[in-house]
Amino acid sequence: MAAVVPLRHSLLARTLAVICLPLMVAVAIAVLAAITFTSRDAANALDDRARRIAGILAGAAAEILWNVDDMAARALLQPVANDPDFLSVAILDASGAPFAALGDVAAAAGKDDVDERVTLEHHPPGRSAARPIGTLELRLSGRRAAELAADRARAIALAGAVLLTVVAATLLLILRGVTEPVRAMTLAMSELAASRTSIEIPARGRRDEIGHMAAALATLREHEDERLRFIGRQSHLMEEIERTVEERTAELQAALDTLRLAQGELVRTEKMAALGGMVAAMAHEINTPLGNSLTVATTLADEIERFQAMVAGKELRRSALREASESFATGGRLLVANLTRAAELIGSFKRVAVDQTSELRRGFDLAGVCGEIVTTLWPSHKNSGVRIDLAVPPDIVMDSYPGALGQVLGNLVVNAFIHAFDGVPPGTIRIVATPADGGDVVMIEVIDDGRGIPAADLPRIFDPFFTTKLGFGGSGLGLHITYALVSRVLGGRITVASRPGEGTRFTMTLNRVAPRG
Repeated sequence: MAAVVPLRHSLLARTLAVICLPLMVAVAIAVLAAITFTSRDAANALDDRARRIAGILAGAAAEILWNVDDMAARALLQPVANDPDFLSVAILDASGAPFAALGDVAAAAGKDDVDERVTLEHHPPGRSAARPIGTLELRLSGRRAAELAADRARAIALAGAVLLTVVAATLLLILRGVTEPVRAMTLAMSELAASRTSIEIPARGRRDEIGHMAAALATLREHEDERLRFIGRQSHLMEEIERTVEERTAELQAALDTLRLAQGELVRTEKMAALGGMVAAMAHEINTPLGNSLTVATTLADEIERFQAMVAGKELRRSALREASESFATGGRLLVANLTRAAELIGSFKRVAVDQTSELRRGFDLAGVCGEIVTTLWPSHKNSGVRIDLAVPPDIVMDSYPGALGQVLGNLVVNAFIHAFDGVPPGTIRIVATPADGGDVVMIEVIDDGRGIPAADLPRIFDPFFTTKLGFGGSGLGLHITYALVSRVLGGRITVASRPGEGTRFTMTLNRVAPRG
């Protein structure tokens, strides 16, 4: 069963709201305006009547006051007391003293009362200028006018309410004649949407637009009946198709399994090809120390056989023992050096695939770590002529990974030893540390005044296996590992700036407290 639309969301409620609310506002404004104008007209009418009465009395009152005729004054004022709104009237002389009065002249005026004051003038014979001789004061009550205005306001409000009620009731009847059939057809369409075609179409006998809608809905019901019959016929056909599809699916699944096996082989082949490319880049570098080690080992084996023969033949002399000892020592040193170089290359090759190191975190003094790195590297390069300068403040304490930071600094310094002064006179490598951002950030720079880096090589400087010394001791992994350690372990960033002939500057921006996790 289709859900019934709530009354507040119905077309009837929305139409009444759109029409009746503005109509109510308009009627309310009209009623308020009519009440306002009625009250204002009543007050203006009372003012006009007070001015008219005072004007009529003023001429005679001036003559009476001039002649000091008390009887005439009372006779003049008495008819005014018959006015239904009369409160008081008085004739005052020039000093303001009452000459003649009716009513309570001294009483305070109400908020709706009207006071009219006219100056009394005397025109002496032979003179053009009038002479003020007194005042006429008239007070009329505004209560009756206010009550009349209130009665009219109530009548206007009642008429507006009746008008609004009649209009709303008429509109409601008209709308119900439209919305009820529409609601019935809405329910019928909901049933039809649920494929229930046994519904009764309402309002089919009407000749207006709603009747046309009902006829269209009946046509739609016939089409839905035909569609459902068609679906019934197709369902039998679909069952046969499904059986055929199941058979074909089994065949395709077997073919898909074969393809997946082939795909797996292709993926493994691609991986091996990629690994082969990486290994090929390292093969030449690793081959040199391993070849040297093999040569030295072969030579040592020959020397050992010759030495053993001399011992077996009892031909061993002191000079031969000394020569054999020196030969063994030299061969051992060469073998250790070449195997160490091969181990370093293999270790670097392994580290390039590592996303995160497992080094321990601790607090350390930056100046101490930098000094240890320089002390460790200096013996290997003390004959190069290159000087290393440290400019690290002694009060920078970091909470980070000293092992990773030491490896980064070592890589950068060794990189400068190898590349910066190739073909140019020895210069200086400077390690500079500067606190920034209130001490929360440390900027560490490794600067050399060597030959610089070509502009074409700068974008690839941190790529794995990129080196300008391939075959001459460079693996191309040092700066890539440096970049990975700075960004992933130390949680900072590293940039490089260089111009040919002007040296190179590596800048690391590190948090004094490294990120956790």
